[in-house]
Amino acid sequence: MTFAPRGRAAAAVGLVLLVAFAVSAHLAIVGGSLDPSIGASLSLVPIAGLAFWAVRQSRRQQTALAAAGTAVVALWIGWPELERHFPGVFFIEHAGANVLLAIAFGRTLVGNREALCTRFARLVHGTLPAEVERYTRRVTLAWAVFFAAVFVLSCLLYLGGFLAAWSLLANILSPLLVAGMFVVEYLVRHRVLPQWERTGILGGIRAFTRHFGAAQPEAPR
Repeated sequence: MTFAPRGRAAAAVGLVLLVAFAVSAHLAIVGGSLDPSIGASLSLVPIAGLAFWAVRQSRRQQTALAAAGTAVVALWIGWPELERHFPGVFFIEHAGANVLLAIAFGRTLVGNREALCTRFARLVHGTLPAEVERYTRRVTLAWAVFFAAVFVLSCLLYLGGFLAAWSLLANILSPLLVAGMFVVEYLVRHRVLPQWERTGILGGIRAFTRHFGAAQPEAPR
């Protein structure tokens, strides 16, 4: 089996798992058909993934492992409360992720900093013409506005008590909206920069994940 088929198979398995997770989380929040312990466990999956990544990236492995162990003990003690309030954990994860992404994109537009999408383009192409730099700066703004809008909508729906609508947004619509943004940007790029070397939608997604996957957590000061 070559690398490409293995990669496609892994991507297919990952997509199936993501869909299963999203549907299960939605049913746990609004369906009432799943045991609360299942909902509580599902709510910890994103946090556990982030914690695993942070431990792997940390330069202070022992400190990170000790913090993770402390978190596990606290979780064991507070498990009954988590079962009762796990939708709130999902909300913090969804709203927090979107506001952090909005900040990550938006802060690179301040002053003379290189816009984040310009950085993505350099990862793929190297040197960029001036018109491409201008375009990628506008795309960075579009992504910042997108994530900020999703954050605001998430807060309005959840804090307004529209739990079913919020869960639909957080678990089902958000991934589709992100995918739609990649598709729209690809189509706009074809129209605005017809002569520029075209990178497919998957190329943009790879650059996005490569940047954030390689990011190092900042050490405490």
